[in-house]
Amino acid sequence: MAIALFYSVGTGLGGIIGPVLFGGLVDTGSTTLVAAGYYLGAVMMMGGGVLELLIGVEAAQQSLEDIASPLSAEEPASREAA
Repeated sequence: MAIALFYSVGTGLGGIIGPVLFGGLVDTGSTTLVAAGYYLGAVMMMGGGVLELLIGVEAAQQSLEDIASPLSAEEPASREAA
């Protein structure tokens, strides 16, 4: 559920901000500002790639349960007597 929420919010923001930003840049008539907008997008994509390299989890060909225990998982009861 959390993944779906973050995905939908991120997609919604990107779907609103992107066209508004680039539409505004194109309206200025300045090719320099439009290029700067593309450079900004490129830098943000590279930043995301670097961040993934730093804190990403190798998840190829693995089930989600192998990567992290489910939130509903319970710890086994302790066998120590009080």
